[in-house]
Amino acid sequence: MRKGPVWFFSAHRALVPVGIFLLACGLGGCDLPGAAGAANSTAGSLSAASSSTDIVAIEASHPRGTAARFDASNASTASISTQKEPAVQEEPQLPPVDDLLITPMEGAGDPAGNALLSVHFAKGSEIADEIPLLVDKKTFVLKRDQKDTLLFNGMVDFDFDLFLQEQADRRKLIEETKSTTSVTFDKRALVSEDRFEFLDPDAVQLARVKSIPIRIPISTISMPPIAVDPTRELMITDLSVVNDPTRTFDICGNVGNPNGAWTFKTLMTEMANQPVTGIDPAIFVESWLQTWNLNNTINTFPVPARTNIGPLVLNSWPRIGGKLDLNRSPFRLLAIVNRVDLRANPVYGGSGGNAGEGRLVFGVVNRNSNGGCSTMRFTVIFEYGVPIRGCTATKTYAQQWVNLGNIALGSAAFNPALQAITDQFTKANAAPTKPHGSAINQVRTDENALANPWELREFHLVAASGPLTLVSTKQTPHHTRNNSAQLANYINSNSAAILNSTYVVPQTWVPGGSPFLTGSNFNLSIADPAVWKAPAVGNQERHLFSLGTCNGCHGGEARANGNPVSFANETSFTHITERMPTAQSVLSKFLLGSGSLAVPTTFPKNDPINGIPQRNFGDLFRRQQDMANLINNSCQATALLQAVQFQPLRMAH
Repeated sequence: MRKGPVWFFSAHRALVPVGIFLLACGLGGCDLPGAAGAANSTAGSLSAASSSTDIVAIEASHPRGTAARFDASNASTASISTQKEPAVQEEPQLPPVDDLLITPMEGAGDPAGNALLSVHFAKGSEIADEIPLLVDKKTFVLKRDQKDTLLFNGMVDFDFDLFLQEQADRRKLIEETKSTTSVTFDKRALVSEDRFEFLDPDAVQLARVKSIPIRIPISTISMPPIAVDPTRELMITDLSVVNDPTRTFDICGNVGNPNGAWTFKTLMTEMANQPVTGIDPAIFVESWLQTWNLNNTINTFPVPARTNIGPLVLNSWPRIGGKLDLNRSPFRLLAIVNRVDLRANPVYGGSGGNAGEGRLVFGVVNRNSNGGCSTMRFTVIFEYGVPIRGCTATKTYAQQWVNLGNIALGSAAFNPALQAITDQFTKANAAPTKPHGSAINQVRTDENALANPWELREFHLVAASGPLTLVSTKQTPHHTRNNSAQLANYINSNSAAILNSTYVVPQTWVPGGSPFLTGSNFNLSIADPAVWKAPAVGNQERHLFSLGTCNGCHGGEARANGNPVSFANETSFTHITERMPTAQSVLSKFLLGSGSLAVPTTFPKNDPINGIPQRNFGDLFRRQQDMANLINNSCQATALLQAVQFQPLRMAH
């Protein structure tokens, strides 16, 4: 049983040097003049000449419709152009934060709040004059300072007593776990390791009495990830789960329950939602699979048929009354994945953010002509948007995952507890305002079993009552745009947004609104240089754009080529491999780093084009830290400060 609360490290860009002071304005001048002015209107000005009792110079302490009714007889020769998908609606995002102060004003009697929150954003940030912060059901507004356009101030409700208790709890846990280092990721790469620090409670109490601004370095609110168990809370591949006889099914030996909560049949049945849409789940599934038999067109680009879907999947699938027998579905569960790290900011924009995604990953089983089974290089990922909004609700949902860490894998209690989580996003009508009432965001596939080269596809529900529709793969242009002037123009025109991870690749781009996004995303080579590049662009912009694409993330931008040569998943384009019934899936080094699923770390990856810089990737380590930070603190105290600095991961994978 684990002790104490759970902790996390935020993925943002406000890096704090070791030994930074927590300062009040007045110690050699104030870094945020607008904030000081607002505070001093109540508290009076502080200066370096003030007596020591008037200055809070706190040095942080450091302990050790119906589905498409196709004609199967001519489906392999048909040519279709899929219906246009709706425009991508991204959650708003705050710019990176350079500095953050909170000024206690508990005696002012201001109905707008008891504290002044002052946020200084990074250079080059573009933002409206007012910033709404929705803390559960109450909205606070930060307004631009008249003298400093990057400084925003506003009154908020802040629980200082709870804040002090959270600092004390945090210090106790760090002492118990002997954690000394705070680790910061920028997007997917590890960028710094800093010492943990603490706010001195006496100094904070003095700040409350004097209404003096308190600087909040990230080193005083970031948390050690050790209490988050990746094997039970982030990436669940244990055989006791993926081979659960009541919740999963395996066509090889007809083992399990076809109607189990985590079976392909159940997920597709819930997604089809026949009582609402009138769509027969068997027809829904076959219409989706038949898209590989068709020559499709997406955004003017051809998506050629891969007709081996017939002999490898459809032809050997038993039927009842001419329709696929979903009780005999050839899809084997590989993993259940918590992607709360993909959440939007839980307090910014007035919408309450979102709680990220929940994912179930399957491998397609090859039913051999001799009656046996083998693996197939074909994976399918169901990626659900978790239909939960608001700071407290998101943290409550995340706590359900964390609670799994106190239940043994393989015990009678673990799988029911996990199902109670997954039911929230997999069940029919989980998201009533989305097509079919399904919470599914997208279904993605990654395969070269049907043809070469490796191909990634993406499918959405785009109509209230319609099929899973082939759409453009997120953030990924057509391969003919690689190393082109058009791509260079896009990257250079969106440099700041790419660096801040706020960009959304459009369907078309200049010149002349030329088609840009594709519906057939190829991985052509395992070599490092086989990544996205463009002439005369910044290398960091190039790297982040490439890593954000489907094939860049599954290819040379993140692959562990040569580190070491024996690594099992080096020559695969999947991060979670297909598996035999008695084996767990192998995970990529991009996920594990040089560690393991139980103890993920990072691994060094040289830039695939220039060799430098060397970046350190370890995505499960990043997620582990993110989860710990999310779960620890109250939305009325430390979590509000964390949320302001939180940078959503705007990447598809």
